[in-house]
Amino acid sequence: MIKRFVSGKLRIKLILSLLFSFAVSVGIFLLLQFTAEDIAEDYFDQSSFIENQQNQAIAEFKKYVSDNRLALSDHEQLTKWAGKMKYVTVYLFKDDHLVYSSDREEAAAGSGNHMINPILKGIPLVPVAFADTNVQLYMECFFEYKYINIIGFVTLTLSFICFICIMLFFINRKTSYIGVLENEIKILEGGYLDYPITVSGDDELSSLAQSINEMRKSFMERLNSEERARLANSELVTAMSHDLRTPLTALVGYLDIIAYQKYGTEDNLNKYIHNSREKAYQIKTLSDQLFEYFTVFNTDEGDLALDTFDGMPLIDQLIDEQLLGLQNHRIQFEYLPCGTPFQIDINLTAMRRVFDNLFSNITKYAGTSKPVIIKCCIANQKLRLDIQNHIGPNPETIDSTGIGMKTCEKIIRQHKGSLAVTRTEDIYSACIHLPVKA
Repeated sequence: MIKRFVSGKLRIKLILSLLFSFAVSVGIFLLLQFTAEDIAEDYFDQSSFIENQQNQAIAEFKKYVSDNRLALSDHEQLTKWAGKMKYVTVYLFKDDHLVYSSDREEAAAGSGNHMINPILKGIPLVPVAFADTNVQLYMECFFEYKYINIIGFVTLTLSFICFICIMLFFINRKTSYIGVLENEIKILEGGYLDYPITVSGDDELSSLAQSINEMRKSFMERLNSEERARLANSELVTAMSHDLRTPLTALVGYLDIIAYQKYGTEDNLNKYIHNSREKAYQIKTLSDQLFEYFTVFNTDEGDLALDTFDGMPLIDQLIDEQLLGLQNHRIQFEYLPCGTPFQIDINLTAMRRVFDNLFSNITKYAGTSKPVIIKCCIANQKLRLDIQNHIGPNPETIDSTGIGMKTCEKIIRQHKGSLAVTRTEDIYSACIHLPVKA
């Protein structure tokens, strides 16, 4: 039970503050008490203050007896007066015998024929005239206790105030910190999640502030993750539209050539039909594999499934598919194929998207006055493919999202290769490096 009561840093601090406040207040009480009593005693000893108080009390007693014409037997009224004075004891003697005492114990002792107490011998007694006889008065006064009690009350009050002030100081520190946390939480509620929560101390409040801070960071990270996901989805839709539009445009071009019988020879017709089928299957693959785009934006380098191909005919086929599109746009070209046999590991669907994007840019930006130069060679166990074209007039009027090139760069990196694109005022060039096997 005790262990549960003292558990918790904040509770321990509160208990220690109580003990510290109590110790300081007791110390202040003792210091003030002893100091004030010493000062009062020195004052009483060096002045006639107590003597004057005693003489005044004796005069008031004699006046009370005279004014009320009291007899010596009126003990009740004498006791009543002594009770009001509080700090005096009245002794009345007649013929050296104690006949009355306001102190009950002394009064009981004086009921017999006792002589005057020896300690009173030599002490002058004051004559008092009662209505029926004359007696001698000895008044024992304790007025210094009256002021000592006042001093005790004042010092106790001051020490209690000190205790309250120390406790309020500690409590105010914690309540101020709670107020700071409240204001900062309101700032977070207003949407300013970048505002850090103040962490101060090492108790439950600081632990709470740290937890709020961690929750704030987690919430911000979650919002950022959701924003990244939203942007990725937006890029996904844009990239999907971009990648579908390119083969679809080529397919429409091939079908127009066939429909309007512009193919020239039967071999060209068969080639256009074949390419149309290829583009149709490519569109079907893209539409069926919509989630493949997540491999572009959210996958690691080795997530693409790669197959081994004979490199020379594969590259020739990929480029040949694109050259027909250049012819359809009346763009001249020069293709210098690779003369060295090689093996290459690629994902064919992804690599087709790379070529579609690259040649789509050529059809957008290339001029028709100069040919597009396409070179393919093997150097240092890598396939190097260079594509260069002159930029046509008014390229700034063409809309571009840039998603296509981002897709190409990521796909090439997933093939452990590199893609470098450069552009000057009148020349656009792209250089692809891919690892090959002899």
